[in-house]
Amino acid sequence: MAAVARHAHEEFETVAETEVDSRGRVSLGRAGARPGRRYRVESTPDGVLLLTPVVSIPEREMQVWTDPLLAERIRAGIEQAGAGRTHDLGDFSQYLDDEDDED
Repeated sequence: MAAVARHAHEEFETVAETEVDSRGRVSLGRAGARPGRRYRVESTPDGVLLLTPVVSIPEREMQVWTDPLLAERIRAGIEQAGAGRTHDLGDFSQYLDDEDDED
């Protein structure tokens, strides 16, 4: 079950009026929505909809966001690479597997 968020009506400003089309869609361009942006949609029992911009994270990457030590190690590695402090470990093509689906 999704969490219920509470929002005061005073926080909202009317920026546009739109109409739902036959497929249940509304145009939000006049309200400032950008193409390709994702939104969480929340609704109240009386039909008020709240759109909140979100960034979706693939589940396989979620560990980086929930493990501060892992995130710090990745940041340190990126900084080291940016500063040129790397070591060439050679060619890893021998480990390629045609059945690897993680591309």
